[in-house]
Amino acid sequence: MQERSSSQRGRLALGLGAMVAGGALLVGAFPGYAGATNTQTEPTTSSSVVAGNPTCGDLAPEGAEWVEFKIEPVESGTYTQGPLTVTIDVTETDDGPVFDWESNIGVDAVFVKGGPGGLLYVYDPESTGDTGLHAPVNPQNDKFYGLSHLSFCYDVDQATTTSTTEKDTTTTTEHETSTTSTTEMDTTTTTEHGTTSTTAAGETSTTLLGGTTPTTQPGGELPRTGNNSGPLLAVGAALLCGGTALVAATRKLRHR
Repeated sequence: MQERSSSQRGRLALGLGAMVAGGALLVGAFPGYAGATNTQTEPTTSSSVVAGNPTCGDLAPEGAEWVEFKIEPVESGTYTQGPLTVTIDVTETDDGPVFDWESNIGVDAVFVKGGPGGLLYVYDPESTGDTGLHAPVNPQNDKFYGLSHLSFCYDVDQATTTSTTEKDTTTTTEHETSTTSTTEMDTTTTTEHGTTSTTAAGETSTTLLGGTTPTTQPGGELPRTGNNSGPLLAVGAALLCGGTALVAATRKLRHR
């Protein structure tokens, strides 16, 4: 009797272990959802009151070179200067005017001029948007000064570059039988009482007397896409089902 009870406990532990292992494999088969973390760094914002009417060049830290995009007057809309495009949304509140902004490239700082000075917002790392910005507080009425102008400060290296790669094309016309060879970056077209065109991937279409017969030549195996979670799913499901069945059978034997 004791040996039977020990055997049942062993089968029960084995079944539970199989269920746990199967469940872990099923969860691990979905890397896009299991254990995913957001690695995007949110910019931290610091603000300080700055006297006078400085430019972005004056406000840039030592060793940095900021370009200034000055917007005046300050009204809702979209503005562009060089590589930078900024959209501003101004709202009148009980505390004075505030605005939200967003841009197409990173901005290092925004200087909000109002009253005798302004409020400088610095972003680390660069930001492409913020909400609720305003000028300094007017001590006469404890409300924000009006928005005189805005200066968006960004790095010089934000300008984009574009490069273009051209493919070589060779066309040959003959009246005799021709041989067509194709490299990965070259395209060769041969006309022989019809038209033969070959793409870079190795696919050839031949037109003879008004008809088109597509033929495909080996062009290298295409890379596989998607994930390889199929075997993990199968093993995990098998362990989970087997463990469930073993636990059920063990419980049934214990109640006899």
